[in-house]
Amino acid sequence: MNEDWRRRKRRLRLPQDSALGILVLIAIAMVAVIVIVTQKNDPEATANKPVINDVRVIDGDTIETNSATIRLFGIDAPETGQPCTRNGSSYDCGGASKEHLQFIITGATVSCDDRGKDRWGRTIGVCMADGKDIGRLMVRHGWALAYREYSSNYAKDEEFAKENRLGVWSKEFATPSDWRKSDRGDKL
Repeated sequence: MNEDWRRRKRRLRLPQDSALGILVLIAIAMVAVIVIVTQKNDPEATANKPVINDVRVIDGDTIETNSATIRLFGIDAPETGQPCTRNGSSYDCGGASKEHLQFIITGATVSCDDRGKDRWGRTIGVCMADGKDIGRLMVRHGWALAYREYSSNYAKDEEFAKENRLGVWSKEFATPSDWRKSDRGDKL
């Protein structure tokens, strides 16, 4: 009787263990296929974006690498020296924007795509810091504006920053394009 019980247990257990093992292998294979297919269909994953090791921040919307000066696509940040006013006190809003961009990229792996050149010969590109869109972060944090003249990609991020009074939206400021057109901006 004891032997019959052991035989039955073995017979019942082996098929269950084998079936469970096969199901686990099938599930792993399906996950692997989904990951591979998703990466092939994701333009961000397949875009040729070289990793940049040395990055220097020029201002809130421009970085410099060993090989190029890159203007961040779709954003316009205050210029270095452009003032903002809060509670009657003025300070360098462009400098604060530059510092925020430096904060975003410090310690991050940066990669950029190439979307052509602007009229000053700078490369225009969408850059990522550890996989996050730098332009989107700058606009969403309120230290750059969506440059709607060229793209509406970051319009919702600008609205978020404006509604939450983040960055420049907590102060009085001229848009960077208006400031550049003014007497003060022309002196740059």
